Amino acid sequence: MALLAAAAFRGGLSLLAIPLAPALYKEHFLGLILLRPTKEVLLAAGFQIRLGHLNVLEVYLAALPMSLLGTWIFFWLGREFSDEIKNCDELPGIAGRLLPAKRIQQSCRLLEHKGTKIVFLGRLAVFPSSLMAAAAGASEMDQRSFLLADGVGALAAITEVVVAGFVLGEAYERAGIWLTVVGSAIAVGLLVAFGRWLKQDAEEGPEPACAG
Repeated sequence: MALLAAAAFRGGLSLLAIPLAPALYKEHFLGLILLRPTKEVLLAAGFQIRLGHLNVLEVYLAALPMSLLGTWIFFWLGREFSDEIKNCDELPGIAGRLLPAKRIQQSCRLLEHKGTKIVFLGRLAVFPSSLMAAAAGASEMDQRSFLLADGVGALAAITEVVVAGFVLGEAYERAGIWLTVVGSAIAVGLLVAFGRWLKQDAEEGPEPACAG
C-alpha cells in the first residue's frame, strides 16, 4: 500500500539523519531539519538563528514538509485500518510496526477525554504525534478539524522550540556554554513533563469509543 510505503520511507529518512547528524550539523543544517524536524533539532536551529547562521523563514520551510505530511500520513493510515485498531487486532508485517494497536488505543482515550485540543496540545509537548494522528483517523475525527488543529499545532511547536533555542543562543553569548547546556536540559525536560501530564491527565477519563 502506498501509504504504508510513504510512512516507512518517512521513518527511514528520520533514522538516516541520526548517523548523518554530525556532518549535516556543520555543513548542511537545513538538510538535518528537513530529514528530522524534531524538537531537539529545532532547538539547535533557534540557537543557529541567534548566531546568524540561519534565518527564520528557511527553518520553517525546511521543518514543515516532514512535520506535517509525515504525521498526516498516519491519520489516513488510521482511517484505513480503523476496524483493526478498534478491535485491538495486531496488524501483520510493517503495518503492525507502524500502527501498534494497543498504543494507538491509548491515544484514542486521550482523544475521547480531551477532544481535538489534544491534537494541538500534543504538538507542543514531547508527544507521539504520529500515534495521535493514527488514533484521530481510527476514531473517525473530521479530517478538516484534524488537519487544522495539527497544522496550527505544528506551527506553534516549531515557533515554541525555535524561540527557546534563540533565547539559549543569547544566553550563550552572555554567559557561556554551561548556562546554555543547563537551559537546554530544562527546556527539553519541561516539554517531556508536559507530554507526560497530557497522558496522565486523561487516564481517569471514560473508556473511548474506539476501545472496542
